[in-house]
Amino acid sequence: MYLATVIDRHSRRILGWSVSPRNDTALILEALKAAVMTRGTSVAGIIHHSDRGSTYAS
Repeated sequence: MYLATVIDRHSRRILGWSVSPRNDTALILEALKAAVMTRGTSVAGIIHHSDRGSTYAS
């Protein structure tokens, strides 16, 4: 199983997460969607930083 998380760097709060048996783009997109839903509909001013691994680059 793979776990993807989106963490607010300022508050250190987990905003979104996803679990999947595959480490693929769908795993990452679900975690990002969950984070956006947690923050509300406005995504203005949000910066997403990743390690630029293969799942983020695909």
